[in-house]
Amino acid sequence: MCFYADKRQTDVAVTEIREVASQSDEDATAGVQLYYVTMVDLIFQFLSHTIDIKSSKLIDKLVTRDILSLDERKKIKGERRTDARVDGLLMMLSYKSAAEFQSFLTILGEGGQQSVTDVVHQVLDRVGRTGENPLQYTHGKTGLCKFQASSSSRKYDK
Repeated sequence: MCFYADKRQTDVAVTEIREVASQSDEDATAGVQLYYVTMVDLIFQFLSHTIDIKSSKLIDKLVTRDILSLDERKKIKGERRTDARVDGLLMMLSYKSAAEFQSFLTILGEGGQQSVTDVVHQVLDRVGRTGENPLQYTHGKTGLCKFQASSSSRKYDK
């Protein structure tokens, strides 16, 4: 009888250890996802406060290089406020490929905003995401991070 009780207690302990280990793996995965979402938000916020779309004619250059469509250009230009235009542009860029995002950075650099481009490249290099579109969130499945603009209720409808 004692042997059976010890075995049962051992089985319970092993089961509890497995549950804790499984939970730790889930917590670690959630932590990685949270970290990446935070990095996405950081880059989004950085770009929204630093890029200059007026003086560099950024939107027109993006259309010329087929990164934005004419309809996307129209949506952006239809916004009255500059910050709404920038946020709209960034939301549209979140739907673009990594190559298109890299072209966006190249155009930024050519337009006199190389320091902004350098910061984004350094962050991506530091977190091991070089060559990716950091505005996309695709950890484990295709999907996008949705951002709420803090100052108003701007949204991008695709």
